[in-house]
Amino acid sequence: MSAENDRLDRYLWDPSATPDPEVRALEQRLASARFDPRRHPLVLPRLSRPGVVAFRTAIALAVAAVAIVAVGLTAYWSWRWSWTAGASWAAEIHNSSDNTTLRTRIAVDTPLQLGETRSARVDIARIGTMNVAPESTFTLAETNSVRHRVVFDRGSVSVRIWAPPGMFAFRTPGGTIRDLGCIFDLAVGPDGTSRVRVDTGWVQMDNDFGESLVPAGASAEMRRAARPGVPIYLDASDVFATAIRSAQNGGDASERRELDTIIRTARRRDVLTLLMLANVSATDIKRVLLERAAELRPAPTGVSVDAIVAGDRDQLWKWHATLDLPPVKSWWRNWRDALPGR
Repeated sequence: MSAENDRLDRYLWDPSATPDPEVRALEQRLASARFDPRRHPLVLPRLSRPGVVAFRTAIALAVAAVAIVAVGLTAYWSWRWSWTAGASWAAEIHNSSDNTTLRTRIAVDTPLQLGETRSARVDIARIGTMNVAPESTFTLAETNSVRHRVVFDRGSVSVRIWAPPGMFAFRTPGGTIRDLGCIFDLAVGPDGTSRVRVDTGWVQMDNDFGESLVPAGASAEMRRAARPGVPIYLDASDVFATAIRSAQNGGDASERRELDTIIRTARRRDVLTLLMLANVSATDIKRVLLERAAELRPAPTGVSVDAIVAGDRDQLWKWHATLDLPPVKSWWRNWRDALPGR
């Protein structure tokens, strides 16, 4: 029996050996199911090279890191802009007479009057800060996640904000000063005149008589019962700036009187001021201003002085769009404004 088993075992490993008849018969019946390596070759997956694996891993990690940062920033800015309705603002009031600083809160509808020796640094919810000069009076009128409004009666303030346009605004005796995401200074005089100087971004001045958009590097005034003034660049000549303000404050007669000075002293950079002044001027003055603007910076194709004088304001704004000005809604580009002010 042992010899027979040895013979069968040998056959399993050596087909040349003599098989058992029953085993041979079984093989013949199963022959059609025999594996043919020529018809079904065994293909093993290729192993990736170490460099390729490392590169793919790095890409995956980078994508994951970007996603995590994006989610984190979204959550942070959502938190920064959110604010409980009616919550007070943190403030520090400094007294220069004894060099002391008082930490306090500014509550809604509670006026704050600063004397000649007191100044204040106020957190505007979480979206920015304002440094208020001595002898200023203001009141926090409204604060929530979408709107922050301060009534500023007199004095001066420096504002630093990084937030969507219109979230923050001052109400002054002359009208509303709307932040469009920027750094700017505001002064309100005893007669209620508001003066704005913009360092970054844009500010909108508006009242019942009209509105004015003031870009970075420019200033403008807004008086009671009058249309807001046009923007004037800070580096414009004093003669030009004085003539523009006199023309606006004195009506058509003053504008005609100052027109020659305005035309003579305007630079290429001042085309913005000329276009905005032409937009609110009488027909004869409008033409002179536009013709001078065209000499300094030709109107784009399809825009003509005659059409604008005839009342086509769309063409004036097409001309305006060709000036070297950033889009009003691009506040997010001024990301440095989000950093704490020095």
